[in-house]
Amino acid sequence: MMNRLSWLCPWLAVALAAAVFMLFGFTWWSALLAALLLVCPVLVLWGLFITRPQSSEPAVHTHGMTLNWAAPFYDVYCRALGLGQGFRERTLQVAAIRPGEKILDVGCGTGVLTRLACEAAGPAGSAIGIDPGQDMIRVAKENAQRLGSRTEFKVAAIEQLPFGSGHFDVVLSSLMLHHLPPDLKQQGLREVYRVLKPGGRFVVVDFYRPSNPLWWLVAWPFLYMHTTSDNFHERLPVFFQEAGFEQVEMRGRRAGILAFWSAIKPKEVTS
Repeated sequence: MMNRLSWLCPWLAVALAAAVFMLFGFTWWSALLAALLLVCPVLVLWGLFITRPQSSEPAVHTHGMTLNWAAPFYDVYCRALGLGQGFRERTLQVAAIRPGEKILDVGCGTGVLTRLACEAAGPAGSAIGIDPGQDMIRVAKENAQRLGSRTEFKVAAIEQLPFGSGHFDVVLSSLMLHHLPPDLKQQGLREVYRVLKPGGRFVVVDFYRPSNPLWWLVAWPFLYMHTTSDNFHERLPVFFQEAGFEQVEMRGRRAGILAFWSAIKPKEVTS
């Protein structure tokens, strides 16, 4: 059922395209019409007619949303929405990765952030990205090989991380949690807590209650959607704390609708 809700991201693309048109003087209704006429046909035609190789990666089952269908144009899509290099660098600033650290990127998509994290960790460090989308991981591996990156990628879902306890110094989550229903968010956060070392850092950037009232013109449906309502009702910090994290802190906003969070696994973990 959750993967049937993959239309949420195209809907957001339409909303953002409409907002851009409004900046150029369109009325709200003409901006929405232009966005629908331009964005939706492109996404539909791409999904119907693009030819892409079959992935050899093993499939994993998840109750969360996947964006496997978007793998061929995911990087272009992110840059068009303002989620390009500057956005990734801001995420890494919050993470404050140090040389030699081990990093996990959950829901890594095509692996742009994961590769940058691997560079920040240096030769003595490492980074691995996981995503339940087979095509996402295939593209991530192809890009890493083409760019000469030593970053690793693996098909896996956040609710069952295939790593030992206390393995990573940093776990990153970039625009992934809003793809999970509440019970899966809680299960996934417990898994992240498990694989982090004591004192390890969890860095999240995701949708949050808009700080700009104008965003509600396009974002109000997310208040009532199973996967996104927790974000827009400001429940994310509660979920972090329930999973065991301390020092939960919002570290900034972007575009009035995204929030950067950091949380710490206690150095002394009580059983």
